[in-house]
This record gives sequence, C-alpha cells and structure tokens, in this order.
Amino acid sequence: MPVRDDLLLRLEMHLRATLPETLTEVTLPAMRWRQAAGRLTLVPISAVWAEVASEQVAPAARPWLATHGVELRLAVPAGDEDEEPALDGDGFSGFMADPGNELALAAARRLVESPGIEHNPLYLHGPAGSGKTRLLQAIATTFRAATGDEAVVVVDGGIFVGAWAQQLAERRRDGVRGRIRRAALFALDGVDALAGRGLAQEELFHLINDGLEAGMQLVFTARQPPRRLNPFEERLATRLGWGLTVGLEVPQVETRLAALRRLAGSAADDLAEADLLRVVTEQAPDMHRITALARRLAEGEGLAHEPTTAVGFDRIVSAVAQRTGLRPGDLAGKRRHQGINRARGLALLLGRRLTGHSLEALGGMVGGRSHATVLHAVRQTEQRIQADPTLRRLTDEITQELLAD
Repeated sequence: MPVRDDLLLRLEMHLRATLPETLTEVTLPAMRWRQAAGRLTLVPISAVWAEVASEQVAPAARPWLATHGVELRLAVPAGDEDEEPALDGDGFSGFMADPGNELALAAARRLVESPGIEHNPLYLHGPAGSGKTRLLQAIATTFRAATGDEAVVVVDGGIFVGAWAQQLAERRRDGVRGRIRRAALFALDGVDALAGRGLAQEELFHLINDGLEAGMQLVFTARQPPRRLNPFEERLATRLGWGLTVGLEVPQVETRLAALRRLAGSAADDLAEADLLRVVTEQAPDMHRITALARRLAEGEGLAHEPTTAVGFDRIVSAVAQRTGLRPGDLAGKRRHQGINRARGLALLLGRRLTGHSLEALGGMVGGRSHATVLHAVRQTEQRIQADPTLRRLTDEITQELLAD
C-alpha cells in the first residue's frame, strides 16, 4: 500500500491489526488508494482482487475512516491494469496469436468446445508477460457467455492462499465452497503462490479431486510446469499435470509491435515504424510492458530514447555466462573462441538495450574493444536472433530475468 501521508500510514496499521496476518500479507500490496477532500477511494490493482477489497478490506477500513471524518468509496477496475482491455465476441477474438502460444490457444479453444472432457485440468505455464492470464480470461469470458457468471469462478493464487483456503478448510457448504460447487469452470491464476503453503495445497488437492469427479473444467496458470513447482506436495503436482500441460513463450517482436499499435490506437499512427520497433525491442520484452507502453502513448507521453530500467552490465555478463555455461571472466576478457564471441555479443546487445552505457563504455568493459567492434558484435547478434528462434527465446528469458531483479 503506498503511504502518501499520515492518514494512510495509520490506516495501514489499523488494517494490519484488524485483518488476519495471512490476508494482509498478500492483500494490502494489491490495494491502491486515491485521496480527495473528505474522501478516500479504494482501488484494487485488478478486478481479480475486487471481492477481497469488497468483503474484507473495505468493511475493516470504513468504520475507522468514518471516525476520522473520511468517506470510503470502492472502485472496481474493469480488468487487470497489466493486461489488455476486456475481451469481446467469443473471448478469443482479442488474443494476439503468436508462434509461442499456438498450442496453448488451440488447447483453450478445444477446451471450451468440450468442457470437462478434454484437457482437464488445463495447465498453462510460461514467463511473466507471455499471455497466461490473458488466455485464462479468454476461456472464462467464453464460459460466461455460454453458462452465465455464476457458473464461472476465477481466483488469483494470492487470494486463494490468503482467504479462500481457510474458508474451504472450514467445510461449510456456503460461501466459497458453495460458489465452487455450483461452477462449471474453476480457474486459479498463479498456482506459484501456493508454494510452501500447506493448507492451501491440501485444499486445492481436494478441490481438484471433487471438481474432476463432478465434471467441472479446471484451468491453472503458473510460471513453471507442475513438476518444477517448489516446495509443492508431489500428489498435488501430479493432479495438476493429469490433463494437458502446455507452455507459452513471450510473443515475438512482430507480435508485440502489432499489439502495441492495436492497444495505443491513434496515438501510434503518427510514429515511425523504426521508432516503434526500437522501443519495443529495447524496452518491452513482454506483453506486460507492451500494455504499459501503450498506456503511456495513449496518455500523450513520447517515446523515450533511453531504456526505462537500468541494469548493471556486470549483472548482464553474469546472467549470460550462467545461461551459456561460461565464466563471466571469459566474456569480459579478450579470448576470441567462437562460443565466447557469441555469448559476448549477446551480453553487449543486452548492455545496449538495458543500460545507459555508450558503445565505447561497453567496449571498455569487455577487454577494451572499440566502438566499431562493439557495434559489429551487436548487429551480428541481432541478425542471429532474427534467424534463430532458440536464441531469440534465450534473449527474452535473460531480459525478463534481469528486469525482474
């Protein structure tokens, strides 16, 4: 929760003292507050958190704020601010198809044609910004159109850990358990949040068993496939992988560029293709950042010529060395072995994209190489990335790793 003044600081202390610790741990960071004279507006960061805001945070905050002469209002966003705008049509019409998500998209379409029969559970995994949540939303939208809102239950992993698992453990037939029992689709976005959470894992295990027995369609998303979730009970990982497990990759630069143009609309029409391509390549390695960039353009901000996030070049060298089986000293030294040259070229390319260093400065950090030598290495690496999908995927993965630190 951003603390902007003494009122918000004291409100946060009140909420932490009033709500269960397991709930505040995951919930308060997902709440945003907007202040005006005599009024405070609570805005969950996404529609997924709206239920917790309405049922847990607002009731605890409203009486306390009233004693301070402040009215509380609740604003529910229409969709996740890190995702694309709401879907229409069959739910999939707005999803950006890409070679990295073709199998997942085909599986999702097949799932809605034969719910509860094929691909159950459907488990989608991939790095941040690869479109997992977006595809889950498309499935849910299509289900709602066919069965109505009451038959669809979608929950964020953090909310499941912070609130739902305890309610499920109480074995009451109303509340969360009643909602799930009536559902045709149950979707959990972010299974990773359950790592190390014994109660949440126990309740999800039983939920999956009951759902499969009742013919309910189950959909899960995570960054890792079931067997790589850690620490996770083996029996739960097995259940999660019973149906179809399919990975998504970060969309290619052409797809990200098309998404930026579509999301930014007229704000991108007057910008040169070369400028858009440059900023997508250097600053938007995934769809989360494409959405944020489109929002900035739509709000009238220009394209920045410097990277938005500064990453230390030594961190880049270490990350590339680790992924290529080399030592950082190999990349920073003067050796000219082909494998080292290629890894060094990748590090220089990332250094150009993610740091504020000049080509001369980058050259000085890899054995005193000249401006021309560094530029040649960068251009060669760019050509290799365009021709080699494996290298393109590796570059995207390292970029996300660096930006996530």
